Amino acid sequence: MCGFYDDEQKIKKGDRAVYNNESVTIISAKHITNDKTMDIVYKIDTADSQKLLVNIPYKTVGYGFELLNRVT
Repeated sequence: MCGFYDDEQKIKKGDRAVYNNESVTIISAKHITNDKTMDIVYKIDTADSQKLLVNIPYKTVGYGFELLNRVT
């Protein structure tokens, strides 16, 4: 079970993406099995900001994350 970008690629740690019109880096993507969701922890790239969290249901596509590039 995973969360997905708008283009249906899996959200993974280390990815750079656009979320809410901001460039972000995915810090972690953790499965929460007891309620079938994922915690996506990210940091806004343009600011020296704290880590932010969004909780999405498993298999969610089109939640607003758009992949920019992926570290292989």
